[in-house]
Amino acid sequence: MGTPASEHALHEHMPDEHAIVIIGGHPPDPRVLGELPLTREVICADSGLDHALRLGLVPTTVIGDMDSVDRLSLATAHAAGCSIIEHPPYKDATDTELALAHAVALGHRHVTLLWGGGDRIDHVLGVIAALAHPSLAHLDGLRAWVAEDRIDIVHSGSELIIDHEPRTVLSLIPIGSRQAVVTTRGLQWELNGSQLSADSARGLSNVVVDTPCSIRSDDGVTAVVTPGLLTIHTRRTCAVSTPGEK
Repeated sequence: MGTPASEHALHEHMPDEHAIVIIGGHPPDPRVLGELPLTREVICADSGLDHALRLGLVPTTVIGDMDSVDRLSLATAHAAGCSIIEHPPYKDATDTELALAHAVALGHRHVTLLWGGGDRIDHVLGVIAALAHPSLAHLDGLRAWVAEDRIDIVHSGSELIIDHEPRTVLSLIPIGSRQAVVTTRGLQWELNGSQLSADSARGLSNVVVDTPCSIRSDDGVTAVVTPGLLTIHTRRTCAVSTPGEK
């Protein structure tokens, strides 16, 4: 059966032109640079600018209330012609939400968020909530790298196609205001229009058995979490580069 016209596929390898959103908290794992496209616009949320500069990325925009970014980093960005969009500290939206909204306003169809995680669970929940916002549903690709884990966000009407190796563990977590209705192919425990709700861990720790595999969201928003994917990719790269070593 073909894919309905109302659906769009989110392939693992996104096209080159898209926005990279870097947020505050712990710095991203530097290995993530190997996962990013060469052509990108870098948008930093507040102290995400510090992380971007340390990674050697060239920011185009810094947005937020600027309460945690290093002043020297701001001066460096300003001197390089980076756009600085400052918001008042008392606001309804988080800096992460502002950065994501800015990427959408610029017309980007693919957004990748970089974050090293943080020590506050409320910030973790806030970032995940931001990725479920309806304004992001039209994107052709929405992904977050959190430390060494990858999270692909599948909004209603979208299908994610990924080429994980067999035996890779991934979890399907419903996020947002509604339960998710999900259909999968290529997983050990298949779902066929099955409901995933926020009060159940049914989608936790599934396993890839056939590649490429697919996860389609028939309704609601699903976070497809692949734990430790950066380390998996690093091991795969090392194995390819040294095939004769034991």
